[in-house]
Amino acid sequence: MRKLSAVLALALACAGPALAAKPPKPTKPNPNLTIKASAAAVTFGRSVTISGTTKNIASGTTIDLQQNPYPYTGFKPAGKTAVVDPAGNYSIAGVMPQVHTQYRVTAKTSPPATSGTAFVRVRLNVSFSVSTTRPRRGASVRFFGTAAPAHDGKPVLIQRRTPSGYRTVAHTVLLDNGTATSKYSKRLKIRSSGTYRVIGESLDQDHDNGTSRTRTLRVH
Repeated sequence: MRKLSAVLALALACAGPALAAKPPKPTKPNPNLTIKASAAAVTFGRSVTISGTTKNIASGTTIDLQQNPYPYTGFKPAGKTAVVDPAGNYSIAGVMPQVHTQYRVTAKTSPPATSGTAFVRVRLNVSFSVSTTRPRRGASVRFFGTAAPAHDGKPVLIQRRTPSGYRTVAHTVLLDNGTATSKYSKRLKIRSSGTYRVIGESLDQDHDNGTSRTRTLRVH
């Protein structure tokens, strides 16, 4: 029996992080107050707009934004407010999640009205540069860039576009670049022209993988 209990405890402990990755189920929303995000996912460092509509809530009523970021320990003030306009709408621009985040709003009515939730996922912000876009055939080209926020030790995939989609042609890892970002660097011999991109793999529960812009190399 003790052995069975120990196995069960270990299984629950292992399951913990996976369960924590999911935001908690929202409480029953007030039907008089809706909420939506301008995007379901955003690249780190970019912002979204939170907006919604009201019913039976007076124009000029203050709307407070609340956030519940990963690991979803509870809603707290996000430091942003709006007011209900004459048409019954509200909008809060410049909301910048740092990790996967749940949002809700409350209206300063009596009693206060609380909306449902809007969930915004956050991707790594991956930059991508090359030492030259016009290499000689067979020359070594340096692929380099950063990922934000910092994810030291996480994988980086260098991919080349093919007729059937992107294919990974090289791997490297993110290295220390201070507290804000991680960096990567990899040299590849380029034998033909092609278009490349970089994938920064998060492998955690608070961010999604990030995809860089593309770079086209033309050999001569």
